Amino acid sequence: MNQPLTPRIRSRCARSTLFAVLAVAVLFFSAGCEPFDVEIPEQMIELESEDHRQFLAMTHDGVVVRARVIRQGEFRGESPRASHEFWVDALRERMRISGGYALLEERDVQSNNGHDGTRLEFGRDQDNRSHSYWLTLFVTDSNIHIIEAGGRQDRFERAQDSVKQLLSSYDVRR
Repeated sequence: MNQPLTPRIRSRCARSTLFAVLAVAVLFFSAGCEPFDVEIPEQMIELESEDHRQFLAMTHDGVVVRARVIRQGEFRGESPRASHEFWVDALRERMRISGGYALLEERDVQSNNGHDGTRLEFGRDQDNRSHSYWLTLFVTDSNIHIIEAGGRQDRFERAQDSVKQLLSSYDVRR
């Protein structure tokens, strides 16, 4: 005897429905799991990145903005857990000693959604040209957010409003 088709169809239908619900749930929840959000000004384009913890954009004449998130923690390959002040000091020294940059200004900033941070503004002469380089830092319990912006000084000055617009749109999510 043949079994009726109805139970098997219901089973396939149930599996398909369950799969669709799970797929929507994964998309919904993964969208909210990004560690940051940022808006790209019209004067910049976003470059592709497969890593959801990194963002890269640039102007037509080579001013680049990169945001990356580094996990804080005790595990191998992660940065040790430390305070905001510790990371500001570490970046300031690294840029001065290893990078040859001069600190021009340090200022307190806030992300678009109210997280306190610090922006370090550096300068450096290279190949008879001046370069500007900004590091903006936000530290949460779980992540270190580093937003870098840089380029030749003349080009950076022209793009500075776009860089500031992008930085002011940065949302720290975790």
